[in-house]
Amino acid sequence: QQQRSAPARSVGSAEPDSRIVAKLSEIVGLRERLAMTYEHLLAAGRASADGLAEVDLAEARVELARERGERDAILAELRGLVAAHERRMKRLGSLARDRVSSDEIDRAQVALLEAQVRLMRAQK
Repeated sequence: QQQRSAPARSVGSAEPDSRIVAKLSEIVGLRERLAMTYEHLLAAGRASADGLAEVDLAEARVELARERGERDAILAELRGLVAAHERRMKRLGSLARDRVSSDEIDRAQVALLEAQVRLMRAQK
């Protein structure tokens, strides 16, 4: 479940739009709450180990950093996104084959590879 959005403004361009930053900040806050709830449910054995809440949070943080035009923050959040995908792959890989389909594992692998490519492009 990869989020794709319109290209963010380029780093170093005009000041970020405070209205957009406020909305993206609100999204990050909501995603943080959802990720925390997911972790509690997972620890209690009441959630699937798909790891999407963590990936969604990482994506939201990337978008906020991009909107703010903060190159160092963008790179840090992209590294966080890659790490979230890696943790997701590890969780999915540890599940029994009857609990996760090979298609789901393939989709997770594609998402990890795409996140790695995004990070490599941003590092250029």
